[in-house]
Parts: sequence; C-alpha cells; structure tokens
Amino acid sequence: MIARVLLVHNRYQQRGGEDAVVVAEQNLLRGNGFAVELMEADNDQIVGLRGKLKASGTVFHNFSAISKLRSLLQKFRPDLVHVHNWFPSLSPAIFRTCKRERVPVVHTIHNYRLLCAKSTLFRQGAVCEDCLNTTFRLPGIRHGCYRGSRSGTAVATSAILSHWHLGTWRNCVDRFIVLSEFSRRKMEQGGLPREKISVKPNCLDFDPGARPGNGNFFVFAGRLSEEKGVLTLLDAWRAAPHLPTLKIFGTGPEAAMVKAAASSISNVELCGQADSTTVLNTIGNASALICPSTWYEGMPRVVIESLAVGTPVIASRIGVYPEIITDPDFGFLFEPGNPVDLIRCASRLNDSDRLGEMRREARAQFEKFYSAERNIQILAGIYSLVLGPKKLGETGLSLLDSQVHYSNS
Repeated sequence: MIARVLLVHNRYQQRGGEDAVVVAEQNLLRGNGFAVELMEADNDQIVGLRGKLKASGTVFHNFSAISKLRSLLQKFRPDLVHVHNWFPSLSPAIFRTCKRERVPVVHTIHNYRLLCAKSTLFRQGAVCEDCLNTTFRLPGIRHGCYRGSRSGTAVATSAILSHWHLGTWRNCVDRFIVLSEFSRRKMEQGGLPREKISVKPNCLDFDPGARPGNGNFFVFAGRLSEEKGVLTLLDAWRAAPHLPTLKIFGTGPEAAMVKAAASSISNVELCGQADSTTVLNTIGNASALICPSTWYEGMPRVVIESLAVGTPVIASRIGVYPEIITDPDFGFLFEPGNPVDLIRCASRLNDSDRLGEMRREARAQFEKFYSAERNIQILAGIYSLVLGPKKLGETGLSLLDSQVHYSNS
C-alpha cells in the first residue's frame, strides 16, 4: 500500500521560500514512494484596492476553491491533506471541508498569518506584537497592515478571527507543523493547542556537497526589504573598509536605496537577481553568509543552503537564528540592527584560524538536521501521528523503521 498525500498551496506573486519548500517536499515525497497530487492557487488577481478587498473577502470562504478541493478529494482519494499556504485565495474553509469529508489534515505554518494581518509580526522597522492576544486586533486595522489598506485589513482580520471563533484551527487541523521551537512558542502563545504542534525544519531536497570557501568575500542573498536588515549591512561595510568584499544578491522594494547607498562603498558589489545555481556556488566560495534580519524569520532556505556547502553564517540574534547557528562553532550572532556588533563578528571570522573547522561543523549541521533523508523521516513520523502506522503505507513504515525522533510537544 502507498500512502496518498494531497498537497495544497497558494503561490505568492513573487516566488519565495515557501514556494521552494513546497516543491522540495513534493519531490521528497514522490522520491520516497508516496503518491502525491498538488492543488495550487495564486495571488495574481490582487491588484488595486478592489483586488485587495476581493482577496481579503475570500478569506471567509472561497466557493470555487472548495469545489475544486472536493473534486480532488473524490478523484484522488488522499489518505491525508497537507496544507502549506492557504491565504488568501483558498480560505480556511478548506480545513472545514476536509473535516466534513473525514480526511485528516496537516498544516505547515510558514509565517504568523494566524496572529498578524501582515503575517510578519513586523511594522515600521521593528518587531510588532501589538495584536497578539487582543480580542479584535484593532492596531493592525488602524495601521492598515494588510497591503497598506485599512478596509482590506479589517475584512481579512474579521475573516481570520471568525475562523478562530468557529474552532477551525483547533478542531479541523489534526497536526500543525512549525519550523522552529521559537515559532512553536509564538503560535502556542497565540492560541494554538500545544498538543497538536510538531516542529520540523525546512530542508533541501538535494545535496550540493561541501565547497571550498576560498573566495575571501562575504555574501548576502535575499529580498532587499526593510525587515531583512540590508541597510544595517551597508552601514557596517561603510564603516569597515578593511573587511573583504561583500556581494549582495537579490531585489525588492529597497533595491534603489541599496544601490544608492552601495555606490559610495568600495568593498560592496551589487550582483542583482541571479539564478539559484549561481547564488549557491557563490555562497559555497564565500567566507560566510550574512543574515542581518530584524524580524522573526521562518526558516530561511538560504541558511540551509549555506550550511549544506559548508559556509559559516553570521546572523542577527533574533527569532530562529539562535536555534540554527551555534556561536562560535559554525557562525556568529550579533545584535539586530547594530552595525558595530556586525563588524565585530565579521572581523572575528575574517581573522579566525578556525575557518576550516567551522566549515566542517556547518556541513555536519546540515547532514544532521536539514538533509533530505532527515526531513522525510521526520515528515513520515508526523504523518504517522495523524494516520497511525497501519495507514501510513509500506514506504512510510520503512522510514519509521529508521528510529527517527521528532518533536511532538
């Protein structure tokens, strides 16, 4: 018997980490003998005020999405539905539909949408938890946190709160997957039942192998936006001309500002948007990857890629990073938004005689926690909590025989 899994995901307008994770897990499941179908939607219709209001309104209930889901449930007959992103086009009604059809549901939570209209717990350049555990989440509505629209935020917030009130999250999801212990604590604080939360980090569905790291430069790869802390990065390099070249990959809303700031810094190189192979090869030759985020990241895929090729990581001491990076074994942590502390860490790594050892430790961390083999074992273990071993299928049972351990707290 082969376990049948229906993956459900609402793609983003700009392809990001969540979309890559869904592809990776789809490949992993199929490559390990599971039968997999994928139901997708997109956000392409969200243009202008009317589009924002329409999109936020579908959070209540999307009849078209429910019809499509019912058809797939009848045709594919999955043993389990695994939902990644449902916002906004699919709506939480998909969970209630699965409940009525008696199909178990696992939901991977990639962000803080259930707790925050903006999904990031970040506003005006800083972490924001103003709406956490409030009855009506009025601060988010007042600030127009959903796409800068107060009306759109009001509609979307009302829809999400209605599903909290209806018990959708508590009663219609059999298991939640979060990406870190930090995220688990936040979601539990926000009201998700502790006993239904499992922790499973992201992974790579391939192994790029260790790289030499002999390029004598640092690299940043990510979205050029306020919460990613790239301006802190530039401030550090402006004040530290002695540091090796910093290569910056990516684009985003802060691209023009980054270009203007970098134009006067001699040891900064803007590389723009590049294909994933180019970025990975560059990270593999770098002395370190730098992640200066000032918000609660989920589980950045670029960090896992860096560990996979053996490149140490310098990251902000915030959110998930203290879980991923062991300072000073294979990276360093600095105070978020503090360019002086970032310079300290970059200089420390640049002057270190332990770089070879740090690279080996980084690679070992990938193999232990973020490899495809490790990830599919953890995922099969979580599925078994929902389905029970008898329904997991021969493939799933063979994975469980590997004595995998996972968090089910």
